[in-house]
Amino acid sequence: MTSVKEQLKSLPYKSGVYLFKSKSGEVIYVGKAKSLRKRVTSYFSKTPGIKTAVLLSRLDSIDYILAGSELAALLLENELIKKYKPRYNISLRDDKSYPYLKLTVNEKWPRLFVVRKKQSDGALYFGRYQGGMVREIVRLVKKLFPIRWCKESPLRLREQPCLYYRIGACAGPCLGGIKHDDYLALVQGIAALLRGKMSQALNKLNQEMAKASQARDYEKAAAWRDSAKLLVKMIEGRELRLEPAPRVLSEISDLQKELKLDNPPMRIEAFDISNIGGTNVVGAMVTFFGGVPLKSDYRRFKIKNLAQKANDVAAIYEVVKRRYAGTLAQKMPRPNLIVVDGGLAQVNAGWRGIAEAGIGKVPIIGLAKKEEEIYFPNRIMPLRLAPGSRALQLLQRVRNEVHRLAIIYHRERRTKSLFAS
Repeated sequence: MTSVKEQLKSLPYKSGVYLFKSKSGEVIYVGKAKSLRKRVTSYFSKTPGIKTAVLLSRLDSIDYILAGSELAALLLENELIKKYKPRYNISLRDDKSYPYLKLTVNEKWPRLFVVRKKQSDGALYFGRYQGGMVREIVRLVKKLFPIRWCKESPLRLREQPCLYYRIGACAGPCLGGIKHDDYLALVQGIAALLRGKMSQALNKLNQEMAKASQARDYEKAAAWRDSAKLLVKMIEGRELRLEPAPRVLSEISDLQKELKLDNPPMRIEAFDISNIGGTNVVGAMVTFFGGVPLKSDYRRFKIKNLAQKANDVAAIYEVVKRRYAGTLAQKMPRPNLIVVDGGLAQVNAGWRGIAEAGIGKVPIIGLAKKEEEIYFPNRIMPLRLAPGSRALQLLQRVRNEVHRLAIIYHRERRTKSLFAS
């Protein structure tokens, strides 16, 4: 087994969360770091205190999860501590009580602030949070959602705006600067964010961006766009799962080399079609980020334009174009690689769907099941990778997952149609 010293050398100089594990595989400590290599190495570069020495005496292996930002690492650390309840996170903490975040949905114009105790007052409470984490989360919310930050309750109308309004951190409900329904949509976005439902929070930001654009308030639309971009970075960092990170990263690196891609395929989206005799034709899309499933970005499609005829090529064209030309194009970031289940005909159909969607150049390939051949648009000869290739193994995991999702959705649709007849 790889020694701890060897594992230290494989840690990246990137932000993320590290997990110390005992010989039995138990997670005994969770921590966050701006630079994983520097932070974890620091445990071994100085004489530890007695509690840290006890922790290190039980350390057998180190795992880590990359995060898109320091704030993403902050939120992920809190989730993992609550999930694993590591014994040394408990014993090494101080005696201060950990605070909650209170979202006053019981008020007409809700606020978010820090409290020490929960009450039965109709508000929403989130937490508890570790140390200074709560202040970091509030800073994040202020960057993303411009609700009011004043303390008065109930809110009174004003003639002069406050500092928060002037710096763009408040939409100005006291000035009539935002409709009540739109304000409550922001509050719903905050609640989704604090519950860990990042995609729902992102959807709220995109809705506000669309409203501002339709109203030709392009300055406000740009502000919403910037908030959405920040949250996308967090989503893509947070959604990584506990996998042997060096192996996954090497798969991604190998796939980039084999396909001669300009950028590492960190975000892969894959499509498949399922039907029997042209009935209940459905499509499915899965997303992998960092080599592992990002299930919040899975999607299912009812095929609309086949008139109950079996035509996988036309169906691939339809779902790919719908993904990149419709509302999903605004809700989700572009992938680094698109994979369709099938050969040359399917990949050409997907390529045509991308072109008509107008999203620019995105690499697309087809993976044919029979010989596991990789097809490129308008290229007759496929690429064949060695059966043990790590790049091929990653593609097979992606393809098998989208195939599984498509079959499940088809069975659901078929069962409904049988009972409906």
